[in-house]
Amino acid sequence: MCLSFFFVPMLLLQYSIASLAMTTLSNLTTDQSALLAFKARVVDYRSVLTNNWSLSYPICGWVGISCGSRHQRVTALNLSDIGLGGTIPPHLGNLTFLVSLDVAHNNFHGHLPNELGQLRRLRFIRFGFTKLSGSIPTWIGVLSKLQTLRLYNNSFTGPIPNSLLNLSKLGVFDAMHNVIDGNIPSGIGNFSSLFILNLGYNNLQGTIIFASSSALLRPKNFSTIASANSVEVPGPLLVMRLPSTTTLFSISL
Repeated sequence: MCLSFFFVPMLLLQYSIASLAMTTLSNLTTDQSALLAFKARVVDYRSVLTNNWSLSYPICGWVGISCGSRHQRVTALNLSDIGLGGTIPPHLGNLTFLVSLDVAHNNFHGHLPNELGQLRRLRFIRFGFTKLSGSIPTWIGVLSKLQTLRLYNNSFTGPIPNSLLNLSKLGVFDAMHNVIDGNIPSGIGNFSSLFILNLGYNNLQGTIIFASSSALLRPKNFSTIASANSVEVPGPLLVMRLPSTTTLFSISL
């Protein structure tokens, strides 16, 4: 009887430990498989991934990889300016704990894969200075935690999708130097967290009216006083930082 009293809890403890180990191994295998598929499908001009992403080392120690301290899942992928090319593989969509994705200043081309819309924890995206094309994906609008979206210096075309208006936590939206056209969604001015909006050197048109809760601050090259109700943007540049005390502020392109 006494032996059973101690034996059953010990079995349960061992089972729990084994289950946790198997879950952790499964998670690591998922992230590892996604990263190895990414490595196999991109062009690694400087052999950075070839020389660093090896099964001989834990993935949390691979170059450009950061992991969560508690669950050891991949939370950040920073591969900016390391000489990568090709298209962005859809396998990155399996890194479901990813919070930050930065592949800027590389030679990627083609469209952004729809699978990236599975990364619901993303807060930071930077694809600047690559050669990406196609329309800005509507799936970005489902990334409800996104705070920074930098798409500058690419070849994105078409309008800014209205789905971006779902990003209530967005603080930075930089899509400068693309081929984006159409009207700027008027709701952008209602973002209370937005403090950097850079849409210059595109083919956009329209008017943005900023709510009094907007966090945007006026840039130095704007000499308008806070009581003004409209500003003509000088030249092709559009970098807006407006005072949060302004109750009504519109910018006409």
